[in-house]
Amino acid sequence: MNLTQLLLEWGLPLVFAAVLAEQGGLPLPAAPLLICAGAASASGTLRIEQAVLTALAACLLTDHAWYFTGRRYGRRLLAGLCRISLSPDNCVRRTDNLIARRGPAVLVVAKFIPGVSALAIPTAASSGLAYLRFLLFTGAGGLLWCGTYIAAGYAFSHQVNDLLQALDWFGGWAFVVLAACLTLYLAWKLLHRWRLRRLYRLVRIAPHELVALRAEEPDLLILDARSPLARAEDQRQLPGAVWVEGEAFHQQLPEDARARTLVTFCTCPNEASAAILAKKLLDLGYTRVRVLTGGADAITQLLGPA
Repeated sequence: MNLTQLLLEWGLPLVFAAVLAEQGGLPLPAAPLLICAGAASASGTLRIEQAVLTALAACLLTDHAWYFTGRRYGRRLLAGLCRISLSPDNCVRRTDNLIARRGPAVLVVAKFIPGVSALAIPTAASSGLAYLRFLLFTGAGGLLWCGTYIAAGYAFSHQVNDLLQALDWFGGWAFVVLAACLTLYLAWKLLHRWRLRRLYRLVRIAPHELVALRAEEPDLLILDARSPLARAEDQRQLPGAVWVEGEAFHQQLPEDARARTLVTFCTCPNEASAAILAKKLLDLGYTRVRVLTGGADAITQLLGPA
């Protein structure tokens, strides 16, 4: 049974459920179904305005859930999401950088960006985005997202039907090839995640160990790997810390940095940004590199509450 047959049997409830599942964070892409819904609209099986409104309703429902959850739990919600993410190194950082550069307008296109769509709304909500602005941008973004795919299916309905017939002709082999590609992608992501965690275990340092190490090495250098948005949300700073950003971060270090112990820290989930910075430093030949564990809790232990 292909997507067209599913739409014939289930219609708009299937569109609603698929969009709800994807926007809720499940790894079930709704775009192919929306394209097929557009093609079905061209043949008269569905009405295009009903398909768009159904998909938009599902978007708004999940977006509101993410918004109010993000407002209530903030970075704790993001930490939980990143623990199950396949890309913990840029899980929050990429979204933080986009919102810092573009503001809440990024919500208009966030659904088109892999790895950002599920995090953009709770990240913006935790940074204090007002509800009316959220509603404006997320409504426009949801309409653009579902409207684009449904309109594409409507405009290219003949090509979509030809593709579905070809997949139906190949039968199970099409799914075997797709499953193999997906398996390879997941394996690569999991390997990258394992290597990052292995590095983190080798070079981590606890807050109390940092205090003791700093007493032994007064010239110890602390590197702040937080994103601009994270620094704006929590403006506490460890004494003497240097904020580094961008690919040319090593040019921001003192000339004698190679002779000093470098401790990286961040407030992101799993200390991912700090671990990535530590790896880059090790790759550049810096040998005395550590990662501070604990994130925001570590800053509280060292400085006291905000």
